[in-house]
Amino acid sequence: MTETDGRLLGRRYRLTGVLGRGGMGTVWRAEDEMLGRVVAVKELRMQEGVDEADRHRLIARTLREAKATARIRHAAAVTVFDVVEEDGRPWIVMELVGGRSLAEVIKEDGPLAPARAAEIALEVLGVLCEAHELGILHRDVKPSNVLVDDDGRVVLTDFGIASVEGDTSITSTGMLVGAPSYISPERAKGQKPGPPADLWSLGGTLYAMTEGKPPYDRGSALATLTAVMTEDLEPPVNAGPLLRPVIEGLLDKDPAQRMDAGQARAMLRRVAAEATTRAEATTVVARPAVPAGAGGDGDAARKRWLLIAAAVAVVVALVVGAVLWPEGEKDRGTQNPAALPASSGQLTPSPTPPAQGQNQQQTPAPTSTVTATATVTATATQTPPAAQTPAAQTPPSAPAGYQSQKGTQGFTVSVPEALKPQSASATQQAFRGNGVSLIVAYTNTPGPSALKDWQESDADGPTNFRGYQSLGTRPAPFRSWTNSADWEWTYDKDGVRMHALNRGFVTGKYGYAIYWIAPESVWNSPEQVQARQASFDSFQPAP
Repeated sequence: MTETDGRLLGRRYRLTGVLGRGGMGTVWRAEDEMLGRVVAVKELRMQEGVDEADRHRLIARTLREAKATARIRHAAAVTVFDVVEEDGRPWIVMELVGGRSLAEVIKEDGPLAPARAAEIALEVLGVLCEAHELGILHRDVKPSNVLVDDDGRVVLTDFGIASVEGDTSITSTGMLVGAPSYISPERAKGQKPGPPADLWSLGGTLYAMTEGKPPYDRGSALATLTAVMTEDLEPPVNAGPLLRPVIEGLLDKDPAQRMDAGQARAMLRRVAAEATTRAEATTVVARPAVPAGAGGDGDAARKRWLLIAAAVAVVVALVVGAVLWPEGEKDRGTQNPAALPASSGQLTPSPTPPAQGQNQQQTPAPTSTVTATATVTATATQTPPAAQTPAAQTPPSAPAGYQSQKGTQGFTVSVPEALKPQSASATQQAFRGNGVSLIVAYTNTPGPSALKDWQESDADGPTNFRGYQSLGTRPAPFRSWTNSADWEWTYDKDGVRMHALNRGFVTGKYGYAIYWIAPESVWNSPEQVQARQASFDSFQPAP
């Protein structure tokens, strides 16, 4: 085949340019002419002279990649859309992920700070755990196979040498597959690998993130593999006291003694949380200018402002310290799903401008809730109280087939007429009908990070839900409310597979969660998609 832009695959995918090349194939940018979206297409390429046995092996490997990736439902996994067979070989159609590979980030920007390295590792660990639960080993975790999108999303790619339970690490030709610096000792010795082998590779990737180079790199594949099996690890000097034990634990040569996923997750979260705490603790509140003509009272005025700002910062830190987690009970597969704690969801509506009556000068809040609230409060102490919070928006009229409901906490939301108000408390209101539940939960002591709360809840999912399968947590900017996040998952309830979507967000002084539950069989129906969208579009917080 000649490399010419414009080729049409499967009467649908128009190739428009080369994104990258590897030893096994080429990745193309393409236009899906049926759906009008840009995709990535992975082409399997074979060298001339490949015999029939190797040809079949390479095709099987490519199909294995597509199947393995398609089975994993996680935000940090690439979505596979289609497989097209042309020229007697498969072409994998996938979502196009922008940004750079982690290897490029390290090369161009230098080593990462421990906190950022921990955040990236948490995402990679999440998708590995999903794969391992399905009996899939990645076998090639390394910086070049981790993409960091322009919006910060982390994606683990290239399950091309992934194996399912029962396969070994050695190809039919006897070659060891994977990058030498990131291959675990047991795989280097030709032993059958398990999930700990992928965790070793994650440890090597973490090492490269903080040190700027892979572990055990000796310049050649043979020397590097020998070092992996026999030599001590050169201690990571840039990882810091919290991340270093994670790296060393994941790079333990004995897979039986190696740090497991649960331990790694807990320690990585601590690294990320410590960085957030330090950043908030060192927040500086801007000092207002002294009015002209203040004369000798200027110093006194400055001192009064500093005292006010300091006091406000302390009060706000105490208020936002509470976790954004509404009341509710754990669902272990036997309780009513409406009793579940509210959280966030994946469906993100298009941003909408503020309604009439809302403060038109409001700007998106900074990352730190403490910083934003303290600064706004401190600079507003000389204005009437009513000017400190935006006026309540006028709720839009409910669309046909929907009714506008007002919760006991003062919020309003449009819901399908089939969903009737049921249980209500001081912190949440439920609407149910036809096996579907919508719960809106409320707190007046929101925490500093909705995303962090949902990540912790996601980790506890297997304990709280029968048959829990995470579909990921992610930031979800929601209108002007930037402290917002989504959490999505499926679970078993009375013999029915249920799908849950939870959106948590902070509107200023209040925290909310819009929480949908429906049977998996109807989750993607037009009616359910419209209902979720309507609730997001129509929601108005309490004044």
